[in-house]
This record gives sequence, C-alpha cells and structure tokens, in this order.
Amino acid sequence: MENCLPPPGLALLGFLVLLPMTMPWGQLGEDGWLWGTHCVACLAPPAGSVLYHLFMCHRGGSPVYTRLLALDMCGVCLINTLGALPIIHCTLACRPWLRPAALLGYTLLSGATGCWGLPAPAPRAPHCGYSARLRAFGWQAGARLLVCGARGAGLGSGAPGSLRCYLRMDALALLGGLVNVARLPERWGPGRFDYWGNSHQIMHLLSVGSILQLHAGVVPDLLWAARHTCLPD
Repeated sequence: MENCLPPPGLALLGFLVLLPMTMPWGQLGEDGWLWGTHCVACLAPPAGSVLYHLFMCHRGGSPVYTRLLALDMCGVCLINTLGALPIIHCTLACRPWLRPAALLGYTLLSGATGCWGLPAPAPRAPHCGYSARLRAFGWQAGARLLVCGARGAGLGSGAPGSLRCYLRMDALALLGGLVNVARLPERWGPGRFDYWGNSHQIMHLLSVGSILQLHAGVVPDLLWAARHTCLPD
C-alpha cells in the first residue's frame, strides 16, 4: 500500500514550482535569510517523505525502516522549527529587545525536542518512539500557539490575515495526525482502502494543505515586515 502513495512526490514537485513563482525575490529586504528558511521548511516534509517511501522496501529489515521513519520525521521537525521563525520574527517586529530572545529560545526548544523525539524507536517498542515524537512536536505547537495568541491579543504585529492562515495551518496538521493515528476510514471498512483513500494518504493531503497555509501567511507577513515602520515607544 505504501508504495502506491503519490501525494509526497507530487507535493515536492509542486512546491519546487510554486515557491520560485510566488516568492517576491526582489523585495527581500534585510530579512532575506527568512525567505531561505521558509523555503527549506516547505520542502523538508515532502522531501523526507519521498525518501521514506522510496526506500521503505529495503531488505535491511527493521533497523533500516525505523531510521527511514526518523528521516521522515526530521522533515516534520524542520518545518516545525524553520517554519515558525518568520512567524515569530514578524509577530515581534516592533519589539527588538524581545525578538532575538524569542527566536533563540524557540530554536533551542526545537533542538531539544528534536533530540528527544527523532531517534528511531526500538524494534520491540515502537510506540515509545511515536509517543516521544508526539510530545516533542506538542511542545513546538504550544510555543507557536503562544506566539499566535500574543498576536491575536494585540501584543504582536504582522500582516492582516496571516494569523488566520497560521491557525488553519496547525489545525490541518493536527487533523492529519489524528486521522492517521485513528486509521480512518480503513478502520470502518478493512480492505476497501488499501490503495486509495486511506488514512495515510489523507494525512499527506492535509499536510500539503497545512504547508500551503504556512506559505499563504508567511509571504504577506514578511512583505509587511519589510515595509512596516514601528512607532516609537
């Protein structure tokens, strides 16, 4: 079933075309490095998933498979880490004393959770690795929601409409994870969704939608940050 999944490969090709076409390269400003982190964040999950699905039938057995799964999760960790940096940067654009600390703090948090959640689970206890990854990504999601909450409460800044994109991004990612864990709809009809319409494919489609929402929010956010002048305190 896994080898018949087209979404990761199609998503990777789509983003390789979409990102260069929709990025305002001539308006990068002094924060151009954030465009690079955003591109890596959008490409990392489909790239990791493509490698995982491409080599998962390797005859190396469980050790190879679990390491491929860790590589797949590395893509998720990268979008959680790098994808949030522009959000934090723009939300705290008018708080220059707090912004570097928040960016550094989130990076350190992501590094710690990555070291905690990415190692491959032991073959006899894979559930331990899965739960560790969920906890690790949960810490990152909590930090992002805190930043979005600050923006929604008027304590942060950013382009109008971007906050809604970020909330939809996390909602789609959460929904995809829940569908994949719940094994829906194949739980209701065993054998009927072995090739198409299964939970794994739905999760991939929702993940693509989540990345698109991130892109839809970050582009206007960074353009806003490049043009906005903060009022003196």
